[in-house]
Amino acid sequence: MLLQTDARRRITLPPIVGIKPGDAIDLEVLDDGRIMLIPVEPIPKHQLWAWTAEAKQSVSSSLADLRPSVEVTTAKQAEAIAKRWVDEN
Repeated sequence: MLLQTDARRRITLPPIVGIKPGDAIDLEVLDDGRIMLIPVEPIPKHQLWAWTAEAKQSVSSSLADLRPSVEVTTAKQAEAIAKRWVDEN
């Protein structure tokens, strides 16, 4: 697909590429001079903690945990469960 820049070095992407107005795009210039446009979803700063390696590992571990789910409705129940899990791996 051949595109031509305008006087301000802008290009117009055709709708077929699937990028809509307002979409966030990461632009990367490769060593050989090619330009790569990568659609991205920005993550709000207050949610960045969830994308750390430690958080991802915790989520993966919890999903692999075969123990049954327990609904905790009181502080007393939470203490009992915490005591029970202290000695587990």
